[in-house]
Amino acid sequence: MASRKYGYVLTEIAEADIDETFEYIAEELSNPDAASGFADELEKKIDEICKTPNSVRFVENEHLKRNDVRRFLVDNYICYYIVDDEERNIANARKMLCVMLRNMERFTRK
Repeated sequence: MASRKYGYVLTEIAEADIDETFEYIAEELSNPDAASGFADELEKKIDEICKTPNSVRFVENEHLKRNDVRRFLVDNYICYYIVDDEERNIANARKMLCVMLRNMERFTRK
């Protein structure tokens, strides 16, 4: 198995989103196995993205104030990230439920 090409950094918002999702699945839905599965799948996807972070297309959305945002899916969630080629990191900026619009203050035009 190839090693990671890039590292990753979670923003505070992304960490809070992930924690909230894990707790929701484990506690509200009373399904700790599914919560663990979500965490495992997220880690797997991040590992894959770190190997070839620029292979994913940019998000085309007129509401984003940045044009370098990319995304990947984990179950029913969209995870947004930005590639920092200088630092060789991806910044996982936000996780969102696919059918739900949430505040993306860092990336959304005002």
